[in-house]
Amino acid sequence: MPTRSRISPRFFVNQLAAALADDWQTAYTLAKYQVAKESFNWRHPFGGMHGKGDNVQLVSLRITDMCNLRCHSCGQWGDNGYLLGKSLKELKQREVPVEVYKRLVDQIVDAGWSPVWYIWGGEPMLYPGLIELLHYISERGMPISLVSNATNIARRADDILETCKIIYLSVDGPNEEIHNTQRPGVTENYDNFTDVKAALETLSAEKERRNVAFPYIVPLSCVTMYNIDVVVDLYKFTSQFADAQIFYLTWWMDSHSAQAHTEEFEQRFGFKPQTHYGWIGNWKDFDHGVIFDRFEEMEKLSESQRRCPPMMMPRLNTREEIQTYYTDHSETFNYNQCVSIFMTMEIDSNGDVSLCRDYHDYIIGNIQTDTVLDMWNNDKARKFRTSISKDGIMPVCRRCCGLMGF
Repeated sequence: MPTRSRISPRFFVNQLAAALADDWQTAYTLAKYQVAKESFNWRHPFGGMHGKGDNVQLVSLRITDMCNLRCHSCGQWGDNGYLLGKSLKELKQREVPVEVYKRLVDQIVDAGWSPVWYIWGGEPMLYPGLIELLHYISERGMPISLVSNATNIARRADDILETCKIIYLSVDGPNEEIHNTQRPGVTENYDNFTDVKAALETLSAEKERRNVAFPYIVPLSCVTMYNIDVVVDLYKFTSQFADAQIFYLTWWMDSHSAQAHTEEFEQRFGFKPQTHYGWIGNWKDFDHGVIFDRFEEMEKLSESQRRCPPMMMPRLNTREEIQTYYTDHSETFNYNQCVSIFMTMEIDSNGDVSLCRDYHDYIIGNIQTDTVLDMWNNDKARKFRTSISKDGIMPVCRRCCGLMGF
């Protein structure tokens, strides 16, 4: 059986009672989401070669291109990001009005779907209508997970607690120097670590004051050469406030695999993709094997304090596997079947809809002109799913959160 990304069993067991007591409907939706992944091959014994999507389990909304950081490991605005050199004015002008997103929410409900909403960017807190949209989705009973670099999170903590079920906060260092080195601001003197610390402290304190389980506070950390020596200290810092901690081994491409992907994609679909070139970078140059030792140390700390389990994504089991992850882009570690494309609607900042989160070159429609029911199983969507199911994943898929993190 292909490997699937899974919620940590310890996290699930520890949180289940509190989640059921606090909001059984959200607990059910999150559990249903995982079951849909695990049962895919049972429900589709021929691997989905028909190309028809399931009910939408996740709406992934990349709501804006705007970001106040230039993180080295980011495929959008990082060292080789595909947005570098783009006009900020034009990127801002192409953003979808909040009323269009509300119409999308209504279409999702009318279709009988009750997905998780995964809202990211860019930095989503820089989208002017975000808070209004969060309340609109929440009032219709659908859980929201928000990914943020912590900009304005502490200031809007009440809105976050009232609407979100998971808040993912990007944290890449245990202190100002290391975090801000990996995640530098657009302006030289911006201190993002101060916002991160304020967000963690404010959300954690307010959850305790209200005695609520949600939103889960889950820091996201990219393991790179900038923080490899201090990842345990990073965990010690975040675990004071968080419900769980995810450590990404980071998504990356090398030049050879990028070119191979361009050629294979063009052969399958008739045009050249571009977004994957943004993930080529040298921020992965360090002794990779030590990650395994440090992750084991974090697991022991978690067991001793009985909270905040660390999660490696993708989960690898030996020093050798981790070393291979960073040096052999062809290795998939049995993550060789993408089911995200059958369950996730990916929406770009201009309203374009695709089936692939990080590499959204293949467009099946646009929410400003097409309905979700017309797009979800149209000819383009089914062609893409059939290709991935029949001919296998493409070179870019081997380091993609849609494959290894969905």
